[in-house]
Amino acid sequence: MRFHKAWLLVAGGGVIALVVVSVAVPEPMFRALLSVLAIVPLLYVSIRVALGSERRVAQERRKYNKLRNVTDEFIMSVRNLNRLTVIAKGPDAPQDADGMIEEVVERMHQLVERMRDAAGQEDQPTEGTG
Repeated sequence: MRFHKAWLLVAGGGVIALVVVSVAVPEPMFRALLSVLAIVPLLYVSIRVALGSERRVAQERRKYNKLRNVTDEFIMSVRNLNRLTVIAKGPDAPQDADGMIEEVVERMHQLVERMRDAAGQEDQPTEGTG
């Protein structure tokens, strides 16, 4: 479902009705009932737009998986770097902890270079998809 101007009119009508009811109706119980009825169109529009947007997002196929994969690998390296640094500061630190940390940092530099190459490149459709 796409957002149309009609949805905006329905929502606007609900807001106007809510304002009119809260100002013009003196009886509290009747005002509460009419306020709930005025809110229904707002809720309806919100739910329809939200579900429509969610459905659209779910249907879109990610086009830039190359950059996503390199980024995911970089994030894993960040976690690994943190884990190694915590271990290196501990009492049972391995002797080669600094070397391991340097390897992770070097890998992260390589991943940044790969990010430059992967950025903006669309995935080629594979057979059987798209």
